[in-house]
Amino acid sequence: MSAVDQLQAMLDAERQPANPLRPHQVKAYREEKERLEEVIHAPSWVEGDRGQAIKRYRSLDKMLGEQAPRKSDQANEIKRLADEVCSQHIGPAMLPREVMRRNPTGAVGAFIRQEQGPATKRAIQQWKRAQWAIDPDTEDPDHSNVERFRPEIGPQSGASTFMANAQIPGVFAMSPKAKENWPAEMPAQGTVHSALAQVQARETKPRKVRKVRAPLNEEQKQALRERLVAARAKQAEKRLAGG
Repeated sequence: MSAVDQLQAMLDAERQPANPLRPHQVKAYREEKERLEEVIHAPSWVEGDRGQAIKRYRSLDKMLGEQAPRKSDQANEIKRLADEVCSQHIGPAMLPREVMRRNPTGAVGAFIRQEQGPATKRAIQQWKRAQWAIDPDTEDPDHSNVERFRPEIGPQSGASTFMANAQIPGVFAMSPKAKENWPAEMPAQGTVHSALAQVQARETKPRKVRKVRAPLNEEQKQALRERLVAARAKQAEKRLAGG
């Protein structure tokens, strides 16, 4: 029997709700019950629909009795199984935070197969039930939020999350370790062949002055035409001789 099956069996044996109400919901329903109770037990001369108040009161009482989380008698064992479910079934199925944000090729399909798969969804449901069975009165808004355990590829340095094949590839940047090994004020001998040094060398190098040719006069143009005609005639003779 897997850890998910064991955890579900323990929670079902204690009749823990399948979808527990959150603390703010429990608080709101209990306050509404108190208001309805005042209407129900008010003197006869006080106006109010006691029939509807009784109906709503019973509905809330049933809802709280069936769906309000209760402290488990085996909280330690349930916590052990819940941690095992999280580490063995939920965590490995969750895509890294950078993959969810960048959306590289295949991320959507992997998310549907893994996180949205029936086995993972069942494991998450039982884990959430266990959290409320362990501590039903907590006010922590992330008490049953599995996003706390989503893995990360690496430190948030920018360069580590760059993905060229992603929908949002990001901008490549130097990591903090690279910046430590390559500070901005690097000595001259370390940057002698850098891009900046090459540009500066080209800027200081004297440029050659190109000579501008004077336009041809009519005699020069006529001479060029005659040479062109002679060259074409010679090519025609070679073709005839070869044929």
